[in-house]
Amino acid sequence: MAMAQYPHLFLPLKVGAHFLRNRIVMAPVETGLESHNRFSNDFIRFYCERAENDVGLLIVRNGAVHSSGLRRLSEPLLNASLTNDAVRLTDAIHSRGAKIILQLVHHGADSDHVFAMSASRFRNPNTGRIVRRMPGLMISHMISLYALKAYEAVNHGHFDGIEVDGGHLSLPNTFSTPALNRRRDKWGYQGKLNFAVELIRRIRSFIGPSPILSYRLSLIDIDPKGSEWHDLLAFAQALKYEGVNLFSFDIGLDVNSVPVGTDLTPNGVWTPFMEKFSSEIIVPVIFGGKLRSPEMMNRLIEQNITCLVELGRPLIADKAWGSKVKNEESPVPCVSCPQGCLSKPAEGGMPRLCCLPGSIPLVPYERREGEKVLVVGGGPAGMSAARQAAVTGYQVTLVDENDELGGLYRLCAKIPGRNAITDLLHKQEEELLSLGVSIIKKTVVTPGWIEEHYNRHLLILATGRESVIPDIHGIDSQNVLTFEDLLLNRIPVGHRVAVIGSHPIAADIGRYLCAPDIQSFNDWLCAWGIGDPAFHKGGMLGVVPHLETVHRKLYLLSPSRQSLEENFRAHKRLSELQWLRMHGANIFDQVRIEQIDPYSIKVRTEGEDSASVFRVDHVVVADLLEPREDLAKALDEVDRKYTTAGSMKRGTSAFFGACETGLDGRIAVQHLHRK
Repeated sequence: MAMAQYPHLFLPLKVGAHFLRNRIVMAPVETGLESHNRFSNDFIRFYCERAENDVGLLIVRNGAVHSSGLRRLSEPLLNASLTNDAVRLTDAIHSRGAKIILQLVHHGADSDHVFAMSASRFRNPNTGRIVRRMPGLMISHMISLYALKAYEAVNHGHFDGIEVDGGHLSLPNTFSTPALNRRRDKWGYQGKLNFAVELIRRIRSFIGPSPILSYRLSLIDIDPKGSEWHDLLAFAQALKYEGVNLFSFDIGLDVNSVPVGTDLTPNGVWTPFMEKFSSEIIVPVIFGGKLRSPEMMNRLIEQNITCLVELGRPLIADKAWGSKVKNEESPVPCVSCPQGCLSKPAEGGMPRLCCLPGSIPLVPYERREGEKVLVVGGGPAGMSAARQAAVTGYQVTLVDENDELGGLYRLCAKIPGRNAITDLLHKQEEELLSLGVSIIKKTVVTPGWIEEHYNRHLLILATGRESVIPDIHGIDSQNVLTFEDLLLNRIPVGHRVAVIGSHPIAADIGRYLCAPDIQSFNDWLCAWGIGDPAFHKGGMLGVVPHLETVHRKLYLLSPSRQSLEENFRAHKRLSELQWLRMHGANIFDQVRIEQIDPYSIKVRTEGEDSASVFRVDHVVVADLLEPREDLAKALDEVDRKYTTAGSMKRGTSAFFGACETGLDGRIAVQHLHRK
């Protein structure tokens, strides 16, 4: 029976004057489709695909309420033209039985431009910007501007309500938390309720009693100067009194300092704090924060009957997540890609949604029934090319030298916290088989093999990448291995290991070597120094994050002139380096490796006169990658024509490049089709 397995997840709920058909909420995400002056067709299609697959409520964002609140000046501004054009989106969502609300955004201290403003002067370490203090005369104007945008959204854009973004470093939260508000006027922290309360009061008076009015607040600041729990509850009660009828949550002020929702974070670790809040504030709340499992969501709603559950990445990984769960089918798993689900739009305008090759939109080319294609390489690009070719009508054979498909992406699954990649690749392989693709494994392809077995096939090469071996004295020592040797062949290493690399792949290998996956909520929270906010101000235990047991002595050596910390901070992955340090890793930047021998590695740090010698059992090379071109060169010698895909044409060095290489697999079929 449909939805019998998760009955509570599909129960309706009344919020304000609106009935939601179920408890599934799509979180506000940055799609890469936001427009400067309108809601584009691609933007509308993106959300409609989720609405028609049993999402009950969608929260969308498209533009900031004021130019000072733009994250970057190139982003759109929420103006009257934009909200008027939103009718095309909202009417389409309503026709599919879902509700939709608009999030009002002012990025505050997280804005990355010279006009950025917050409650107080503040230097954001992630952007390096000095954020200016908002003048008192401008605050009332800003509150009125919020209310005006809410009125336009509801009355002109036909939204069912609005959500005020009051979490992280947003403008409302810079007024609401003592960690960021250092003012001494009436908007200072002594009057911490003034800004948000006046904001909600004004918005409710503009939009009337019927629309949904949601507030996204910072549940735990994870800052020693953060809010007290009783202050947070009083704050929420005041907002409820002024007209808020739905709450949602953000965790932490700085998402770079603690892994709030990454692959380092155990599923559901934040839900006990959300349940504690929900038991105190009798208003529907939206539970979020890595709720990957439908079983977990259904159990939460059963225990908290007025709550909803919020999904972001899972609904991007599989647009039909809701309908599949309702029909007791298995959705495509989300693997928490470090670079996020959505990257820059491709040439055609659509963003590259999710690193799963099967999620990349297929192109409806003219069918080529009967023609045959051989795809060499079973990584993301090869699987994507095989999928596109099979749907187009080709008879496809996919061959790979390993006993499992996935390429470097398969190696990612061996990193602690990324085990969901294995399920994802199994699902992709099942899809290829259902499309009629013949898969050959454990076969090394040569020009002679192709000529003997597939001489009439069109050929796509997606042979992937391999490590670049650096020019270091002693690099050929027996104790030196590449990360492929380590992960693919599972070569055992000693207790003292040096990892050479300047890219995130080096940190990934460091995590594999010395940082096991921790699933216990208490152990994980204690490791990061996080405690119950009801007893610890700002949710901080007041201890330096560390782990008692160090599994391995690790040296992470970066030859790059840019520090690893700067690199990871820019990509909002700084917590990954902190996780390594907590496990005893020693990180050295801007080093020159002078010599490797079977027992040690000799390095010189920039600015130091003498070199340092580290006693190590093994050295792992985890730095630059280069295309594997041996087969391509051999085919060139015999004048065999082929089309390249993925890393064969994109010599990138990112470990998690499946998103881009998967798209290139689809493009390779396009080039093949034109020949």
